[in-house]
Amino acid sequence: MVQTTLTSKISTYNLKPRKSKFIRLFNKTPKGVVCPNFWLLAWANGCPYHCSYCYLQGTFKGKTNPVVFSNFNKLFSELKVWLKDPNPKILNSGELTDSLALTRTLMVKLIQKFAEQNKHKLLLVTKSDKVEEILGLNHNQQTIVSFSLNPQKIVEKFEVDTPSTHQRLEAAWKVKKAGYRLRIRIDPMVPIKNWMELYEDLAKEINNLKPERITLGSLRFYPIVKAYCRDKSVFNFDFEKSVDGRWRLKKDLRLKMYRFMLEKLKIKPVSLCKETVDIVKILGLPQKCNCVL
Repeated sequence: MVQTTLTSKISTYNLKPRKSKFIRLFNKTPKGVVCPNFWLLAWANGCPYHCSYCYLQGTFKGKTNPVVFSNFNKLFSELKVWLKDPNPKILNSGELTDSLALTRTLMVKLIQKFAEQNKHKLLLVTKSDKVEEILGLNHNQQTIVSFSLNPQKIVEKFEVDTPSTHQRLEAAWKVKKAGYRLRIRIDPMVPIKNWMELYEDLAKEINNLKPERITLGSLRFYPIVKAYCRDKSVFNFDFEKSVDGRWRLKKDLRLKMYRFMLEKLKIKPVSLCKETVDIVKILGLPQKCNCVL
């Protein structure tokens, strides 16, 4: 199979047809970890941002140069069946790639398709600031845009290929003014020097933005990620092995970070992403996380 290479405004990616299903249920949450099942759209694999901590480095064994699957007719045939389900669902387009970083062409078509009904939601998960192409669409509030944010010092150290925190916040304001439902992910929180001051400033920005929901997470990784990570200093914190085989920041530190943000964030609900059951129980947080209705 000959692959076609295309260059978007910010990155290069390959095009090839997808043989397996585009839409599938993520239901492989390890025992002892809180993560509700959710539907994912596998429209692309890999991300151009290459964040130092990213789980995709392990998922694709270091082969993170993006591939966009070209046979959209198959995708929309699957989507037609999926949308007929009488039970409301949400379709996550940002689990295996960034929803907006590579190309917005498919997302525009999906937003328009979801706008034709009032039951199911499309979720865009992104660190991108490339939102201009979706601002003028009739989305019928059936699309949720979720921005992943971190303080700028963490962006500069561990998310070096991404737009700045300021650029992402500006993009979030734009999509909110365009009437989209807006969510925010602060994940992973990283306890660099002066982290309290940095995250307090970020919390103020998010409080002004007033998203409908916030999800927190902390630095965590499977051991395979370390083999492919380009900046291994992200692993120079105090970790402990967790119930699911991941290495996570030590429990007391995670609780300290979460409690700090719960105090500073004025928006509710706030929930945790892929955290252990004991942490969720101690904090008593709802499972109203990013990828579910």
